Amino acid sequence: MTAPFATCQYRYCPSCQNKLEKKLLDERQRLVCSPCGFIFWNNPKPSVSAILANENKILLLKRSHAPFKNYWVLPGGYIEYDEDPKSSIIREVKEETGFDIIINTIIAAYLIDTDPKGNSIDIVYAGNITGGNLSLREHGDGKFFAVDCLPDPIAYKHKEVIIYWNTKND
Repeated sequence: MTAPFATCQYRYCPSCQNKLEKKLLDERQRLVCSPCGFIFWNNPKPSVSAILANENKILLLKRSHAPFKNYWVLPGGYIEYDEDPKSSIIREVKEETGFDIIINTIIAAYLIDTDPKGNSIDIVYAGNITGGNLSLREHGDGKFFAVDCLPDPIAYKHKEVIIYWNTKND
């Protein structure tokens, strides 16, 4: 696998503005500032997604922006620096769909390594809609799909996670 995009974006140290250099640390190439010792670790960002079922159908949203424009995804997004994951998915679902939800359980956590903005760890929850009306704020479309009739294409590993969730609920 090639280095993630985020590594290519940094040329100068955020602490002292000297040029970063690639060095082998912990058996990996890392960007390092020799004068001040800053190391850019390029850790994945935490994100959350939700499987929300209604009458045995799963809510998917159609992305209207890159990356993955016109791909279907579970509702979700990045965890803010001062949020716990559960609060984050409740907020993200409300922002993206207008729905109020409760969280039942964590379904999966996995590495997203296909996003050109960089890697993230996606924590996928299962929950229930408790109120609100579908009101899309960030996506071009939103629909409920039967697990055996999922649309194409689906971004990230959301299709695999939905199928995994479905096998656990049979």
